[in-house]
Amino acid sequence: MGTTIVGAQVFDGERALGVATVLVEDDGTIGSVEPGEREPAEGEVDARGATLLPGLIDAHVHLRGAGNLGQDLRHGVTTVLDMFSAPPQFTAMLRGRAARRHDEADVRSSGLMAGAVDGWPAVMLPPDPSGWRMPGLSGPEDAEQFVADRRREGSDYLKVFVENAADVTRPTLSPETVAAVCAAARSQGLRTVAHAPTRWSVATARTAGVDVLTHLPLDGPLDDVDGDLVVVPTMTMMAALSSADSQRELVADPRLTARLPADVVAGLEAGDRGGLPTSSAAGASYGHAAENLARLVEAGATIVAGTDANDVPGRPAAVLHGASMHLELELLVRAGMTPADALAAATSRAADVFSLGDRGRVAPGKRADLLLVDGDPLTDVTATRNLRTVWRAGVEHDLAV
Repeated sequence: MGTTIVGAQVFDGERALGVATVLVEDDGTIGSVEPGEREPAEGEVDARGATLLPGLIDAHVHLRGAGNLGQDLRHGVTTVLDMFSAPPQFTAMLRGRAARRHDEADVRSSGLMAGAVDGWPAVMLPPDPSGWRMPGLSGPEDAEQFVADRRREGSDYLKVFVENAADVTRPTLSPETVAAVCAAARSQGLRTVAHAPTRWSVATARTAGVDVLTHLPLDGPLDDVDGDLVVVPTMTMMAALSSADSQRELVADPRLTARLPADVVAGLEAGDRGGLPTSSAAGASYGHAAENLARLVEAGATIVAGTDANDVPGRPAAVLHGASMHLELELLVRAGMTPADALAAATSRAADVFSLGDRGRVAPGKRADLLLVDGDPLTDVTATRNLRTVWRAGVEHDLAV
């Protein structure tokens, strides 16, 4: 029978279409978008007074279990882009679940991140009972094989850890190795995403030819800003690294806490942040990240929304899956983006940058990943928190915890 959604203001992922009727086909795609107002018939969804927009895409998460994906979907995040998970069979399991189910967010993943032998990110992983060890790169000569292995494992893009050896306590990739990884990825058809949280790492990643930068420097202004950059700024994480009180706004908003497990909310209220330390770098300030984002927006850079969500199911961390995406949208707007631009960063633009051609827009033939919210997020972006209904591939999802 499909689903007919009547009377909502429609944001199609790029612009406001006004009031329209949206038909969702049985196969989970959008059949038509018909402008104009009318009375809903029996069995149709009465969406008058609400806004319909594409399901949100979080372009930077870390997955620790399937519970993350359910929490994402309850907050209107219908697709997540995992930027490092391990071991490969764990990532494959989560992707397989997402392909079979409609009650969890869909997943794309980098799989393993490119890092140095015995360095980051391998040292973040707990011991594996099977004896598996995360591979690292000892130099540029390892790049081709590393990339080939990730492609064989099904990675959708490649994540590269770019940090100055002077700033961390473990081995890091040399600039030459970063460049070799980027070249190998290009030759094998994979986009590269750089972990680049400092001015040095941004400059190194750009010189190496990375396609997408993620994070923004806390240690000062970027040396060079231009409209060719593609950046996932993860402002929620930048705030978490700058202040132990970064979750105060989330806890204070019942629209966000209502869809979190009670023990997570209690942990946040008690100040349990999941063990994530704030930055100890000299001069580190959220103000630097916000200023860098404002300069990028002014230069016309491509900004894609992502949070760096990292919470373990049942244990709150600095950046929570799902709920933090709504904080991210607000922080993007505070830094100078319009609400429409911020929403595009979390929908159509994320889909375009990461080659998700079947979603990110409310248009005929696209996946019916949809979010219905009360109010108008184009005038007040926090209206995305007024969740009424979420559809993933045309299937309506229960928003209750």
